[in-house]
Amino acid sequence: PHTDSISCVALNTPYIHNDVSGTTQANQIAVGSYDGSIVLYSTTDGTLLHVFEGPTDVEWARFHPKGGTVLLVGSIADGTIWMYHTPSRQCLQVFVGHEGGVTDGVFTMDGKSIVSCGQDGTVRVWAPKKGVCKHVFRLMDVNGSGGEEEGGGGGLTCLAVGGGQDGQLAICGGEDGNAYVVHVSGKKVVATLTHFEESAATATTTANNNNTANGQGEDGMEEDEEGFVEARSVEAVGFCPGNIPGTAHWCATGGVDGVLKVWNMNVGGVGGAQLRQKCTRGADVKAGITRLRWHNSLPLVIASYTDGVVCIWDARVGTVVGTFTGHEDMINDMDVSFVDGSNAAVIVTGSDDKSVKMFEFHP
Repeated sequence: PHTDSISCVALNTPYIHNDVSGTTQANQIAVGSYDGSIVLYSTTDGTLLHVFEGPTDVEWARFHPKGGTVLLVGSIADGTIWMYHTPSRQCLQVFVGHEGGVTDGVFTMDGKSIVSCGQDGTVRVWAPKKGVCKHVFRLMDVNGSGGEEEGGGGGLTCLAVGGGQDGQLAICGGEDGNAYVVHVSGKKVVATLTHFEESAATATTTANNNNTANGQGEDGMEEDEEGFVEARSVEAVGFCPGNIPGTAHWCATGGVDGVLKVWNMNVGGVGGAQLRQKCTRGADVKAGITRLRWHNSLPLVIASYTDGVVCIWDARVGTVVGTFTGHEDMINDMDVSFVDGSNAAVIVTGSDDKSVKMFEFHP
């Protein structure tokens, strides 16, 4: 039923064993599109189960970690977040507060809060049942003069939670080329990771013009006086699961520059973390990263790209251990489910080619 690009995909499979009611839920996938549709499918046979009424231009979707029966979606158009109960097909709550499009959002690991980020440069923490905002991190000033807590100009693009020993760290990517790490319950910024490495040409132009001649355009691109455009924006972030040996406190960032970076937050480098690994597909590949997910039991990062490719990287040594193709256009979103009792992964992707594809990865 989708007549426009697939903007987001979300699986409930990783969460159905945590159903608090004790009832095992059916395996489902939520698919959002820029045509405004939010469609629930069975992952068993592909049957269309329901089409939800909701916001226009759906940008992202996430399931609740306790049972996978509550679905969260956000709009890039009107800045609202909608929460649905999938068994009853009812809308439970609409969250309003972002002063621009909501670019990403997720339930915290305990399911008691919602964290979202947006084009207004803020990360917001919400109470799901009451629908009220509990705290606002003003990380970036969209006018470019620096936020209340951190600098920058432009909005936030992506978000992940579950970092740190207490699982309370959240990381978000910015159009300014940085990733920001905050402690949700502690209400403080703990690190700023500089993903984008400014080239000598851009740095010289910026210095010569006293930081005033260069403007940041759409999609996190920096343009100099001669029209040269350089990618800046961080489009994908994620924390490594704490159960993987030798990777404690690792996280990853991916940008429109096509670079995947792995950081160690346990070693305080510049900005609060140490760069451990830099992964690139080669100088001849110009595709940017759109999403990333860590493997749940191996030191691997699964990344999707603007050229429709999915790569699996060994985060320890920076090499590709798997590649999947099939999309004819940019991958906008990706979700991953892991097979119980093995390291196998099911990767689901949604693309500008209006299709959803599933890949199986066997390490």
